Amino acid sequence: MFVNLFGEPLGAPMRYSRVAQLFSSLSSRAGLGRPVTPHMLRHAAGSALMEAGGLDVTQALLGHASITSTQIYLHPTRERQRAAVDRVAALRTPTAGPSS
Repeated sequence: MFVNLFGEPLGAPMRYSRVAQLFSSLSSRAGLGRPVTPHMLRHAAGSALMEAGGLDVTQALLGHASITSTQIYLHPTRERQRAAVDRVAALRTPTAGPSS
């Protein structure tokens, strides 16, 4: 939640539209190629939660009733993808047994 510190009513929660305007303004001032949105933060949080706790934990913390709603927020990193491929490859690689 963002608290309104810039206008009336002071101390009240900011409405989504005002937060979006603030992010857009800050994005422009920072010279970003496209505006950052509050929803982008939710996607980043979903990915970080997934990495730290798994899909079920992420679902609970994001407040989704359906796991399919949670899945759209997940953006695995290239490192996690590579690690998954390496783990599967290790399972398929025969291990050297005792010499006969």
